Amino acid sequence: MSFGSRIVSVRKKQNLSQSDLALKVGVHPNVLGRYERDLAVPSVEVAAKIAKALDVSLDYVSELTDVELDRIVLNRIQDM
Repeated sequence: MSFGSRIVSVRKKQNLSQSDLALKVGVHPNVLGRYERDLAVPSVEVAAKIAKALDVSLDYVSELTDVELDRIVLNRIQDM
């Protein structure tokens, strides 16, 4: 699954529109759409903002892992 398709998948699971996510991340909805269609690649900073806005790990959205960890699970792991 590509970076863009992971963003779309998680965004839809959370019932967020492109505009809602773009607002949270601080980018124009058209730019987010380009990320979702894999027509553009965000900077590391923007990718981190996307992951944080979606409450998933940057590793997940950047395809370094297939395990979708939300913020609650990540916090539990950090507390160990």
